[in-house]
Amino acid sequence: MSHRTYLYNINTPSIAENADTMMMEWGYEMPLMLQPLLIDSGFISGNNYNNHVEFNDSGLYYNAKPGLENLKRFYNFLEAQPDLIKNIEKFKEAKDKLFNYLDQLDGSYFHLDMWDVLNMEDRPHAEQAKDWLATIAHNNQVITLAMDSGDVSLLNYKELKDVSPAFTSFSDLLNYEDYDYGWTCIDSSEEEKLPYEIFEENELWGLKDKDGIILISPQFDEFYSFGPEDLAVVSKNGKYGYVDTTGRITVPLTWDDAFDFEYSGFAVVVSEEKRGLINTKGDQLTPLIYDDLNTLNEGNYFNAKINGLWGTIDPSGKVVIAVEHENEPQAAYGFYHIEIAGQKNQKIFNELFKYLGEFPLKAVENLHEGILLIKPHKGTKFNSIYKRDGTRLDSGYEFDLVARKPTEDGFAYAFKDDKVYTVSETNIRPTDKAVALKHTGEDYVYYFEYETRKRLLVYGKGKKMDDQQIRDELSETYTLFDYGEQAFDREDYGKAIYYYTIAAEKGHTPSMNNLAHTYYSVNGFKDDDKAFFWFNKSAVKGNDGSMNGLGMCYKYGVGCQADIEKALYWLNKAAEAQLALANNNLGDIYSEEGLLPFNPEKALAYYQAAAALGEPKYNWLGYLHDLKAEYEKALEYYRLGAEEGNEISAFNFGILTANGLGTEKNNEVAIKYFELSLTLGYPNAHIELAKIYRNEKGFEDEKKVQEHLKEARAAELEIPEELAKKKGWFGF
Repeated sequence: MSHRTYLYNINTPSIAENADTMMMEWGYEMPLMLQPLLIDSGFISGNNYNNHVEFNDSGLYYNAKPGLENLKRFYNFLEAQPDLIKNIEKFKEAKDKLFNYLDQLDGSYFHLDMWDVLNMEDRPHAEQAKDWLATIAHNNQVITLAMDSGDVSLLNYKELKDVSPAFTSFSDLLNYEDYDYGWTCIDSSEEEKLPYEIFEENELWGLKDKDGIILISPQFDEFYSFGPEDLAVVSKNGKYGYVDTTGRITVPLTWDDAFDFEYSGFAVVVSEEKRGLINTKGDQLTPLIYDDLNTLNEGNYFNAKINGLWGTIDPSGKVVIAVEHENEPQAAYGFYHIEIAGQKNQKIFNELFKYLGEFPLKAVENLHEGILLIKPHKGTKFNSIYKRDGTRLDSGYEFDLVARKPTEDGFAYAFKDDKVYTVSETNIRPTDKAVALKHTGEDYVYYFEYETRKRLLVYGKGKKMDDQQIRDELSETYTLFDYGEQAFDREDYGKAIYYYTIAAEKGHTPSMNNLAHTYYSVNGFKDDDKAFFWFNKSAVKGNDGSMNGLGMCYKYGVGCQADIEKALYWLNKAAEAQLALANNNLGDIYSEEGLLPFNPEKALAYYQAAAALGEPKYNWLGYLHDLKAEYEKALEYYRLGAEEGNEISAFNFGILTANGLGTEKNNEVAIKYFELSLTLGYPNAHIELAKIYRNEKGFEDEKKVQEHLKEARAAELEIPEELAKKKGWFGF
């Protein structure tokens, strides 16, 4: 019987009822992913099921409804965090299954039964239950703060209590494949789907299959659940053995006590108050000489107690930690430790049971497959790395920081002053600066602590940086991009360039595009070479805005030789990406008579495409229809352009209206649009107004003619000959 925790959904604390639902059976802990369920009004009372002991005072209870709401909030918060979840589709699938399962529960309380785990300590169960109540409350405070702040970095694994030592970060735990984002923790199987049923008759227990056929008649006083090897402990008349799921007694009931088989295929049995190990066939593997035997490392090893002293054995009985210690060995992530009475230091063994020495537990960290880091502690200021054989890795340096790294090339970084070294099983060598910079990126923000990323950055950049520069460099690209846009909007272009550059160097193409645009167009900051460089770098990565910008560089020779073919290539790439601006720029090229590709039909097609994308150039659309003598369409586009404040559109609308093209001739409307064109800043309208006031019947006004001609001369416009001479009394 291994040490397990159980979570139930129930209606009545301390009283077992048929309506109770067992939600979870888990080994040794309350899984962190489900702790948000246990958020409201926690209290301690007797267990519903493990209640056969004298002191039934260690069950934890919480109100169910607030817990359900809190867990859903937690999962929705996690889903909203960029780059936290490695497999978002699998996360969503697990979340949906979990939410659907929880929505079916109708009990008023969640009941956490840790009776089996509490047996591992000599302290009273009630005292341990209070500790767990406080631990779960603390962890939920950490989780709630992260949710309230919208900051997943506040889920600092080191701040959480009594969580699995197999992980060093929340991201590692969340993305651990076997957890399936928390769904694995839920016991969602329905009893009718099992191929067997343990049943009771006349206070005796038996086994039948799913069709009700009896596999073994009721004859056992106790019948425990089936474990990993599909074997269950049974007892009769004070003797214990095992049966399998077919009802066959695989290990005869000859033992005074027996415990569940571990995943390793070994189990502890008791005879005459002495313990030993057997395999699934019932073969005895060790002598029955141990006063106590407890599972270590999922049953691959066992802690053994003889004459009051503890050690560790393997399943064959071979001693791997000498049986000479007052306290029982404990497993941590990648190493083992034993408390020393009256001391803060503990005896430390690596995962191969090689003894390293006595160190504070907080100073020990597993780096990689039996290789341990001993961090600075009282008596030493530096980090030491111990190899698999238990000896210290001699580097010639005393490192002030060591941190685990992705294992594609070495397994740790070691820092000495401003230098960074990569540690492997065989050597320590200087770190490649490009790799160091890679590991400061956003893909590794959940892998490294801030101090590690900071020192990797300074090393990789090869220059001194102040704290603000470092914080900016380590900020996420979308944050830097946002800062850059804010600075640009307030016309602080130097600061915009600063933020855009940091994000661009991280590979953020929108920042590359905005940086190039600033260098291309903002007076006082123009830099043709930099504009071309960043447009080109971003364009080849697929940014449509930069494709357009690069095309314009090639059109005008900005930072490069002018090349109309390359301009057309990149502008077409951007147009294919449905960028309206690129379509308009292509329209400009094909409508420009001085350029070789002059083609009004193509120009019109591109302008129309831009209009369909929401960025019409009404004057050019009107002009190209005007050239084709499609005057009604031309008038409509000129009108729309005039309404948008385009002075040329207003002028051209006046021309067509004054000449009766596409509409009836209407001098009043023509005058209105010519005057609008003047207001918008187009002085040529003075000439057309002078013509109307000189020549059009009913509108003759020589004073106005002279006023408009005066303004035209002031604008240095050429005056048509027919208007140059002042008209006399008889029109001569």
